[in-house]
Amino acid sequence: MAELNEAYKEHLLKIAEAIQASEQLETFIDTEEPEDYKALQEQFEPAIEELYGVVAENEPLQLQALEEVLLTDDFAGLYLPKVLGFTILRGQLDVNYKYVQSQDHFRNILVFICNSPNFDVLKARIGQSIQVGFSLSSDIWITNILKDLTNKRVKWWLQNQKLSEYRDIKNRKAAYLRYQRQFKGYNYLSTKFPTTQADLKITFGGIRNFLMYRISHQLNNVTLYNPVTTMLMDDKLKGTEEYTYLLGLFLNYFELNEDYVNILGPILNSQRKDNPNFSEYYFNFILDLHERQEPALNADADRRFKSLLDEEHEDEILSFYETLDAIHSKGYVNDEAMAVVKRYHESNEGLSDNNMAIRQSILVYVRILMENLEETDYSTWFEMHKVFVSYINIFGNEQFNQSIKVLYLKYLKRLLKRYTDKRGGDYQGIKKFTTATFKECEFMKEKDIKELFKTKRKKRPTPSK
Repeated sequence: MAELNEAYKEHLLKIAEAIQASEQLETFIDTEEPEDYKALQEQFEPAIEELYGVVAENEPLQLQALEEVLLTDDFAGLYLPKVLGFTILRGQLDVNYKYVQSQDHFRNILVFICNSPNFDVLKARIGQSIQVGFSLSSDIWITNILKDLTNKRVKWWLQNQKLSEYRDIKNRKAAYLRYQRQFKGYNYLSTKFPTTQADLKITFGGIRNFLMYRISHQLNNVTLYNPVTTMLMDDKLKGTEEYTYLLGLFLNYFELNEDYVNILGPILNSQRKDNPNFSEYYFNFILDLHERQEPALNADADRRFKSLLDEEHEDEILSFYETLDAIHSKGYVNDEAMAVVKRYHESNEGLSDNNMAIRQSILVYVRILMENLEETDYSTWFEMHKVFVSYINIFGNEQFNQSIKVLYLKYLKRLLKRYTDKRGGDYQGIKKFTTATFKECEFMKEKDIKELFKTKRKKRPTPSK
């Protein structure tokens, strides 16, 4: 956690002073009515949220420090229900949808709210948060919080937020995903960087998600260069799969100036030479990114990474990026590029991670075309199918074929929604092409292809007696 910038801290304190001097706070203190507290929220929470957004954009590592400043009665509990949600969602989960480590920051905010003189109005906004947060936490963690609370009424209320239905992983997962959607438009992710391999294993998922979010949303990441580089320079962390993943993420997506190139380039190449598992770990990273599809691996990412490779050291990674370079420079529709891909694919075992990665790289191009193709440009689909068939023949891989089929079906669905006149030339042309193509590629059986073009009849309403 980084300390909060003094300018941000001063801004927050001015908001606190304004809250304490406001007539609306006086009104609420006199009446203790929820409506008056809501009016106080409407008056001051937008200012807190605006500053929170600025810090999240420019100084994400300072978010926890900002949240801790709000833990005084001068803010009258304003914005804390939202912050409570941020801390719940920030925690890293395991496969059972349980926190991988105790969430101390979540605990501190919850305890502060429970001890707040405004608890009675705040609890109306935090019930679902606590239900979800408790479901993700261990029983011991919850018991320790309850043990430290002295107010029996508050303790009883908290105990009732521990729902037995969330002991079932399916219910717990569904509740978490529903809750997560409520915060979709907020930028609240932050992280801290490890100094030991044990810490790296625990914090890896959170760091990965944090960096991916920043990359995907094209946020201001200037303040991350130094701490990330410091982490990647740490000899105690090197050699692990988690380290390789974070190294790959940073080198693929962050533009490096000469100073960072001089630091990180040698680290990358020493890992290639000295770590016997590096190629395996790195291809696992590539395949994971392709599966996620966001942030997308594209020509820019490949260019950044390839520029750092010591080409005198010939290994699987260099060969992979030389193949990608041919694809990007010549174009994946180019016969010479196809020949390079074919040679590369034949030089590796068919189901190797190397070959899977090159297939996924081609699929990126196919996906970009098919997902951005206008319905009126279906003739481009007809023409490009010849290229896609060439790659189908080069790879001879069923998974690749099925991925092409899925993209075709999505586009076909859009076409059939637009061209509804079954006697029209557009419809007939699309039907003829699809029937021939799906047979040729063995995407579907003939009877299933016919089903694609059948009009689904609506059931007639049952006549009332």
